[in-house]
Amino acid sequence: MKKADKPSVVINIYGDNNKVYLNETRSHVPAVAIGVIIVALVAVAVLAVSCCCPELLPDFVRWIIGKVVNS
Repeated sequence: MKKADKPSVVINIYGDNNKVYLNETRSHVPAVAIGVIIVALVAVAVLAVSCCCPELLPDFVRWIIGKVVNS
């Protein structure tokens, strides 16, 4: 069976006052992969700043933490 033949959302309608129950079957692997990539990019950026200009490292880390907290 092809992936296109498998819907990601299945709607089951029962006779109980026409209540609709959604059964989602999504994979969380893409979200985890994106999270890992973002963490790796931040780590590379911190290492690059610490190697080239260590005096700017505290400001850069504060800026990153501010972006994460405010988002």
